[in-house]
Amino acid sequence: MQTLNLGPSVIKQIDPRRWIFPVLIFVLLALALSDCFFTIDQTELGNVRRFGTVIYPKTQPLGPGLHFKLPFIDKADKLRITLQTLHIPAFDVLTVDNQRVSIEENFNYTISPTQAYHVMYEVGRAGNTDIEEQLIPVTHDRTARVFAVQNMVNVNINREVIQAQVEKDITTSAENLFGISAHSLQIASIKPSENFMRSIDEATMAKNGAIAAENQLRTKQFEAQQVAATAKGAADAAIEQARGQAQSTKVNAEANKEKLELEGAGLKANLEAQMAPFGGPDKYVLYLQAKAALNWNGQTPQIMTSGGGSATNLILPLPALALPKQ
Repeated sequence: MQTLNLGPSVIKQIDPRRWIFPVLIFVLLALALSDCFFTIDQTELGNVRRFGTVIYPKTQPLGPGLHFKLPFIDKADKLRITLQTLHIPAFDVLTVDNQRVSIEENFNYTISPTQAYHVMYEVGRAGNTDIEEQLIPVTHDRTARVFAVQNMVNVNINREVIQAQVEKDITTSAENLFGISAHSLQIASIKPSENFMRSIDEATMAKNGAIAAENQLRTKQFEAQQVAATAKGAADAAIEQARGQAQSTKVNAEANKEKLELEGAGLKANLEAQMAPFGGPDKYVLYLQAKAALNWNGQTPQIMTSGGGSATNLILPLPALALPKQ
C-alpha cells in the first residue's frame, strides 16, 4: 500500500485564503451590475431616489425603457398610469333610521402623467406602495355620508340616486386629495342586516295574509251581491209579472165592459128597430103576446136539468091578450 505524501509546496498551492477574496470581488461586481439597471414598462412612469432625494424633476419622469442607477445607493420607483380597478371589500354604514348596511364597491381610476410625481412622493409613503390604502378610507367616509341621510326602506328605490351621489363625492375627493383621475364607481353590493331582512320577511308575510283575508272578504261580498242581485231580479220579475197580470185583467175587464156595452147597444138598437113599425112598446108587447098564443101547442113547457134527472116543468106566465073590440 502506497502513502500519498503532500509536501509544503502543494499545501500552499491549495490554500483557500488565496481564492476567497477574488470570489467575493466577483460576487460583489455581479450584484452591483445587476442593480445598476432597471426597466419601466409601457404602462408605467418612474423616478429615482438617491439617499431619499428624488433625482429627476417633477415634470420629467422616466418613461418606458431601460434605465441606469447607482447600485446599492439609488432606489427606483415605478407608478402605473393606465386604468386600474380598486376593489373595496365589504364595509358597514348606518342609515338615518340606524339600520346597518354592508356595502361593497369597485373604483376605476387612472393617474395622469402630470400627477405621477405628486402621487409617488407627495401622497403617503414614497413610491406607489400605499395609494390604495389612502383611497379606501376616503371611499368609506364618502359612502357613509350618503347613506346617513337615507332611510333603509327607500334604499332600493333610491339606488340610482345613491349611486350617482356616492360616485360624485368619491370622484371629487380623489381628484382633490390625490390628483388621480376617477372614471367610475360601482356599488357591487348593498346588503341589509339580518335583523332588517327578518323584519321585512315578517312584514311581507303579514301583508300577504292581510291581502289574502281582504281578497276573501271581497269574494264573500261579491257572492253576497250576486245573491242579492239574483233575489232582486226575481222580485222585480215577480213584480213585473204581477203588474202585467193586473194590466191584463184590467184590459180584459175594460174589453168585456166595452163588449157588454156594445152588445147592449146592439140589442137596444135591434129592439127599437123591431118596435118602430108598431109605433111604441105597448103595441109591440101585444104583438109578442099574440104571436106566442098562436104558436102554443097546448103543452106545458119543460126544461131538462144539467144533472140528467127528470124534466122540470117551467111555467112561463104570459100576459093576457087584449082581444080587439067587436
